[in-house]
Amino acid sequence: MKEGSTHRILVAPLDWGLGHATRCAPLIDRWLAAGHEVVLASNGRSADWLKARYPHLELLTDIPDYAVTYPSRGPITLHLVKQMVRLRKVVRAEHRWLQRIVVEKNIHQVCSDNRYGLYHAQVPCTLITHQLYLRVPKPFRWIVGKWLNSYLKRFRALWVPDYGRGSNLSGLLSHGGAWDKKALFIGPLSRFHSAAVTVEKPYSVVAVVSGPEPTRTRFENQLRNILGQLECPALLVLGKPEEPVQEQKGLLHIVNHLPDSELADALKSARLVVCRSGYSTLMDLHSLDVKALLVPTPGQSEQEYLAGYHAKQGTHRRMDQHKLNLVTLKAAIEQ
Repeated sequence: MKEGSTHRILVAPLDWGLGHATRCAPLIDRWLAAGHEVVLASNGRSADWLKARYPHLELLTDIPDYAVTYPSRGPITLHLVKQMVRLRKVVRAEHRWLQRIVVEKNIHQVCSDNRYGLYHAQVPCTLITHQLYLRVPKPFRWIVGKWLNSYLKRFRALWVPDYGRGSNLSGLLSHGGAWDKKALFIGPLSRFHSAAVTVEKPYSVVAVVSGPEPTRTRFENQLRNILGQLECPALLVLGKPEEPVQEQKGLLHIVNHLPDSELADALKSARLVVCRSGYSTLMDLHSLDVKALLVPTPGQSEQEYLAGYHAKQGTHRRMDQHKLNLVTLKAAIEQ
């Protein structure tokens, strides 16, 4: 991008939880401040979040939806391998969609967050990802790695939202292989990059629910039950910007969503934060300098790796979901 010139930039985060959308916010804000035009594209809750955050920007929701699902039981890796045929079709459809949109919307640059079909022969395309090396069981590692590499090489640039050397947040997900020298490590991205933090209404426990269904709702119901029995103020954030929710059950306050500044306040002032170990969540915690009790999505190898990695680093604590109950949560609060 030439200095002093203005461009129309397409920013398209994957709809797999809210994290892919929220971590694009610093880049969107930076490009808007520089005078560029930004066009957004996404689906589902990510689209809802982007629409609420940037109501003045054009939002394209006809982009093909990956619609990734989690299994009701068992490891997610095997479930995703079974979906690979369908996902390849979605990626091809996504690529065809981009060919049309580049012309219709006069796009000069594309920034895709984990959408592998958004590459173009004439337009510079950047892929944002923290997973250059997928953590999958050995029987699937070769075929999944080959599939991933075939798409990574089609992008003009690879941006990794992490530190390139020394202490980092993603561990072996983006360090230790051939892509290290080709990727640009741009540092962690967090929506809280400009959030002013002031402590006004402290909660003893703040729990944040995230991720795709059906595991998101299962985690929500478990937390509703546990937090509702606590004898201290607690906040449960559902991560559902599309549904207005305001509930008060004893000392438990339940909301669907909070503005960045209010969520930052709650996280900073809480005695204990409980959340998933998604990478965008970890970048947000890093930005706020907050330690949390990480509860990885069962069977999700990436989150299980990240939770274990950060527990070993001493930056956060880990607890498997089947061990989370009133007794263990009270013990975590005391610690």
